[in-house]
Amino acid sequence: MKKFLILLLPIILVSCFIRYNYTISKSTDIKYVIEEYFTTGILNSYKMCTVSKVNLSFSNGNIAVVKIDGMEDKSPHKKVSYNVFLEKNNKGNWKVKKVYTLEPNLNSN
Repeated sequence: MKKFLILLLPIILVSCFIRYNYTISKSTDIKYVIEEYFTTGILNSYKMCTVSKVNLSFSNGNIAVVKIDGMEDKSPHKKVSYNVFLEKNNKGNWKVKKVYTLEPNLNSN
């Protein structure tokens, strides 16, 4: 059993390292960051089944505001919309700083 654990531990560490490096290298793409943030995570209160629309509202190269629409992960899978405030760090990677929930417009025809 000890030999199995000794062999398993390096495999787990290497796979975690590869996954971390892959995520960091892909986080220069703003769409990837939004998809990853809103579709993964166990304790994510903004988790969605799918992100259907991504609209860039504002960007100056270091700060971006993006409006996203999609289906909520929890039943009954209501449509939700968020404004997302992202910031680019000195390595060029985007990071979600703040999420604002948009209320549905009930008066639209």
